Amino acid sequence: MAAPRRFRNLTREELQGLELEFARFLASQGMPATEWARVSSEEPARVEELIGEFSTMFWETTTSRLTYLERHDGGDTWYFKFGETEAQLLRIDPEGTRFQGSKGYPEEARGQEVFLILEQGATPVPSEKHDELDALFEGLKG
Repeated sequence: MAAPRRFRNLTREELQGLELEFARFLASQGMPATEWARVSSEEPARVEELIGEFSTMFWETTTSRLTYLERHDGGDTWYFKFGETEAQLLRIDPEGTRFQGSKGYPEEARGQEVFLILEQGATPVPSEKHDELDALFEGLKG
């Protein structure tokens, strides 16, 4: 029985946006373009396996780099700050009322926690806004 997947496979559209990275991945697997062309037309199961491996690598790399996410939902703004073993949440409603919370997780689950929030429609916060959010989250402690 296969282990449960932590991440979904990238869609064909997402893969198209990552063509260069996927080509590098294939090369690192010892698969030149000519071999990929053959495999992609003759071995659909192998194609799905390679896409799965690349997707996992992509999501692990991407989620490990993210600290802050934000999501807008029904007028509310949700901010998420991911540490090694805990995520903090700050929700601000349209009236400016703040709600806060946190969730702990094992260190090895951090990437999956970030991924789940991304899949719910959150987007990464630009680095220019990190200092502002650090101050906001710090102000909530105590």
